Amino acid sequence: MFRLSELYNIYSKYINFRFIYILEAHAQDEWPICSSRWSPTEMPIKYNQTRTIEQRLVVAKDFIRDFNFPIPTVIDKPEENLFEKLYAPWPVRIYIIDKDYRLTYIAEPSETMLELNELIEHLQSIIQLNK
Repeated sequence: MFRLSELYNIYSKYINFRFIYILEAHAQDEWPICSSRWSPTEMPIKYNQTRTIEQRLVVAKDFIRDFNFPIPTVIDKPEENLFEKLYAPWPVRIYIIDKDYRLTYIAEPSETMLELNELIEHLQSIIQLNK
């Protein structure tokens, strides 16, 4: 998450960022992997899968607080999970939608890692186009 926060700090003056919080990846009542996500306190984070908007808001707020996450965050409504259904963002995806609402970039992980160099090049090209 640190690298995303760093990119946000660099590019947010040029690009409108949004982080979309979807399904809990390793919910303890569905697919528990206690070492999958660690907080800055080095304690495992454990949540059940969220089923209401109130539950998802609590988890998203905890995430933002615990990771000091600066990117404006919205949630996918758990009753519909529409973003998750339309874009299949799990495990991690980064999408760039241009000012005309066209999808211009999808970053996909390779072997569970998200390579950010290609994303940075794309962000740079957007800035160059808008100068």
